[in-house]
Amino acid sequence: MAAWIRGGQVYDVHTGEYREVDIQTQDGRIASVGASGSPSGDDTVVDVAGAYLFPGFIDCHVHLCMPTEDGNPANPWMGKLPGETAIYAAQAAERTLMGGVTTARDVGGWDYHEIAVRNLINRGKLKGPRLFCAGKLLSITTSTTAYYPGMYDTANGVDEVRAMARKQLAMGADLIKIMGTGALTSTEYEDARAIQFQLDEVKAAVAIAEENYKHCAAHAHACEGIRNAALAGCRSVEHGSFGDEDTYALMAEKGTFLVPTVCVHSALTADQTAFDNLLPHIRQRYIDCEEAHLKNTKLAQHVGVSIAMGTDAGTPGNHHGDNMQEIERMVTGAGLTPRQAIESATMGGANLLRRENELGSLDAGKFGDIVGFTADPLADIHAIRDVALVIKGGETMRNDLNG
Repeated sequence: MAAWIRGGQVYDVHTGEYREVDIQTQDGRIASVGASGSPSGDDTVVDVAGAYLFPGFIDCHVHLCMPTEDGNPANPWMGKLPGETAIYAAQAAERTLMGGVTTARDVGGWDYHEIAVRNLINRGKLKGPRLFCAGKLLSITTSTTAYYPGMYDTANGVDEVRAMARKQLAMGADLIKIMGTGALTSTEYEDARAIQFQLDEVKAAVAIAEENYKHCAAHAHACEGIRNAALAGCRSVEHGSFGDEDTYALMAEKGTFLVPTVCVHSALTADQTAFDNLLPHIRQRYIDCEEAHLKNTKLAQHVGVSIAMGTDAGTPGNHHGDNMQEIERMVTGAGLTPRQAIESATMGGANLLRRENELGSLDAGKFGDIVGFTADPLADIHAIRDVALVIKGGETMRNDLNG
């Protein structure tokens, strides 16, 4: 059955301009943009007159199993029944979709509940974005594994990295995620400026991923960790907070994407409960790091690094469903233009995922994923957080345009 989305201002990611044209979808794909003809009796017509229409947005860094509300990341599911984690992830997935994200990459779940959610979404049993899941992320032996016992698998040395990477693939992972450096949201004994996996270990993870037609994402804040990720062939660096011009130039040369996640700082400070409840040493790290993180994201973009939007939704105060705040913050904090930020969340994500033929633009043949706004985000980037329409695969999931 076909659906017609009529009367909208359709954003062309290739030109950065709007066209007032209709979109026709057929069997979940875009059949035509600017279609001539009229709907048949069995077709669905969605009147979006005056709305600004964009491709479904892609968030390349989420943690659907991580609760964001109380601010304490230390083993949040301890003492809870396993089903609570799965239910939370399912609810988070639906909120993410309704917030305008029609495709997401989960880069660290919890005991594979997120993969179960992905499978049920794919079967039409749950509402949520198209999910690409890493399963458990790979870490060296570190004190922080006690914070995230359901999210981390420990590996030390090349052989163990290979084994743990293969385990994730056996559990249904779509990619491999590794810890190239320490983290901010970690124990007092872990330093985000310190290296974790060494170059040969990162290369081992990349090899397993690529041999299986997958990709490898590297959490990395510090320069050497970022360089290791680029040299090893990682598809993306997550965060990239403390890079420098030479390091970002290497990323650009190697075609390594940056997924900045700059909204982690502003999301935390905007949620007073999460801010107050966060462990003091982590709270101070977030405060101290923000300026460098924002400045270096702009530097990376200036040097020519390909940017893909990622929120890190799941960190304290960084709520599932408020994913558009990352696009906003890339503009208001990191100094990207609205067009650049939107590009990162459309074709940027599609290219990172190697799904550029299916996602990222409103072109014939791609998935019928459309997100609409009543105000123009190009004119006022704050409008990007006021999602009014979500269509996934040609099916209307949310429509507040006439409400």
